[in-house]
Amino acid sequence: MDSAESLARKVADRLKLDKSNLRDFINVSFEEVSAAYNLCRDYQARAAKFGEAFEACFKIIMEKMFPDIQLTPDVSLPKACMVAGGEADFAVISGRLLDRNIIAVIEAKGAADHIVCDGKRIELPRPGMLRTDTVKKAICNAYQVSRAYPDTLFFIVTSHKPTEGNAKCMCDLAEGDIVDKIVDVTNFVELKEMVNMIRKRLLELG
Repeated sequence: MDSAESLARKVADRLKLDKSNLRDFINVSFEEVSAAYNLCRDYQARAAKFGEAFEACFKIIMEKMFPDIQLTPDVSLPKACMVAGGEADFAVISGRLLDRNIIAVIEAKGAADHIVCDGKRIELPRPGMLRTDTVKKAICNAYQVSRAYPDTLFFIVTSHKPTEGNAKCMCDLAEGDIVDKIVDVTNFVELKEMVNMIRKRLLELG
């Protein structure tokens, strides 16, 4: 069976992924993963598999559109208490192992907002950053990174940004403080703003 990343790459090629079809790419990738892994029946696997698929989609988007930014997945950050299953989803790193600089940490929080089962579209509740527990976990990671690596940029990339309620309130409190930017992965302008912040920091460090 193809991995979630392999399925997403096939979707990207089929759609000729560009900045105008980012949402379609995310949605179709989730649908392909759902069908391949029978997520209509396997509820337990659904959250983990959608999370894996979202990380793959983000990685592919960055490779296609911002190839100068090298993402390292699953980075252990012992000083930030992010090890043993709690690693950073992605980091941008400069330098070698002994003198590495953690330029940016990127938390990926995304999921499907619907699933198609037996031809019927079923809406799924609170995907991405719409769930307050998801927001709290992301902000907690941002705090850990800000304490251990105060000069490191921290971004949250998501499939869905909240527009109301406690989730939005918490995002508003964190963004511009311990979170440098919360990015809608389907919004090319927001992705470019994040990338420009990373490029600027890389230039500053030479």
